Amino acid sequence: MKYDSRLIRKPYAQPRLKRAAWGFVTAAFWGLYIYLWLPLVTLVLWLLGVRTAFFELYTRKHQVEPFLLVAIPTMAVLCALALIGWAEYNRWRFARQDRRSPQEDVDVDEVARRLGASQTLAQQLGQSKITLLHMNEDAIPESMSSPALAAER
Repeated sequence: MKYDSRLIRKPYAQPRLKRAAWGFVTAAFWGLYIYLWLPLVTLVLWLLGVRTAFFELYTRKHQVEPFLLVAIPTMAVLCALALIGWAEYNRWRFARQDRRSPQEDVDVDEVARRLGASQTLAQQLGQSKITLLHMNEDAIPESMSSPALAAER
């Protein structure tokens, strides 16, 4: 079977080295794309006062605080790793089992009895997807209508 490089339908059928090389090329071009957006991002951040916050946090008295320079990015990475780890743990734990049990169908008589409604109203409820119930003062359904008809009222 001949391999067509213009259209890859199964990327995992491609050799691992070629796939990794194209991954690096893609990452490089994404980096270039993001680099081209930096002047606009810098302008927006400057207008929002982030430059002032940077100088107050990091370079007050024209000194770089080494603790903040290392601690804040480290904490951000640790938080991201903790969240990703928790998500992966939950995916591993719950991926193979469906804990939801199927619900039994309820017959029309049961619906009518529980709502205190008539059999015809219970049948209409079972056949419709969206309904607007009209109830009396005792909260017993008397009739129903579709929302399109109710909006015209």
